[in-house]
Amino acid sequence: MFKHALIGIDFSPAWPCVRRRVEALRNWGLESATLVYVLSSRYPAVPEESHSAYYEQRLTEEADQLASLGLSVDWQIRTGEPGAELVAAVGDTGADLLLMGSRGHSRFHEFFLGSTALDVARLAQLPLWLEPVGEQCLAADKTILLATDGSTAVKAAETLFAYLAKQAQRALAVTVLEDPESEDKAVTEARAHLAALSDGMPSLETRIVAGDPRHALLETANAEDVDLLVIGKRGRNPLQQLLMGSVAEAACRGLDMPVLLVSGEGS
Repeated sequence: MFKHALIGIDFSPAWPCVRRRVEALRNWGLESATLVYVLSSRYPAVPEESHSAYYEQRLTEEADQLASLGLSVDWQIRTGEPGAELVAAVGDTGADLLLMGSRGHSRFHEFFLGSTALDVARLAQLPLWLEPVGEQCLAADKTILLATDGSTAVKAAETLFAYLAKQAQRALAVTVLEDPESEDKAVTEARAHLAALSDGMPSLETRIVAGDPRHALLETANAEDVDLLVIGKRGRNPLQQLLMGSVAEAACRGLDMPVLLVSGEGS
């Protein structure tokens, strides 16, 4: 699955949970990691270069700890807009996953999601794993939920979900429709698509849920005690003002659980 993860690190309370996730991904076949710390240009003045020695020491310590798991680990310090720099670093390293915590230093979080994580979610064209901050770090992934609308835009998310489902105890695929009890074309297509997914995953549970996708998906994930939500970056709606669809953004903001956000260009 994922061989090389680029990991955004800010030494905030998010980091221990991100480290735990790296350990779990190592058991799933992760081979290498690149730690990236960004000296943010959001501040009135970029931290002075004299601070670099401190961050270099911290990054070396964290890299050594991850290397003890059997990973090949390196690190970078970059300067600029954190979200944009993390995405730019992907091209430099050839990573196939971007992993980061979903809260950072600021006390003023934008809803649940920190502003840097939201920027990365909008810009990234590879799978983005957002690991939440909590009193306990999550790394069980016993129940994995796929949000799908059956469009070509979510094919990459479905492919990753099929692989991850093999590692989970329970896999659930959900489509949200306004009226799932009707017999219109959308319901017929949704049933057929979920049935096709089940053909490839015999133990897969499928469900069509009624409501606004931005709310019904979150309610379902919480009710099912989901450990990981896999969702496409965009769905059927071509009229997106952001680079990320409204349902995906609502999921990233509203869930206190790991979210794997997959672009249509993801693999």
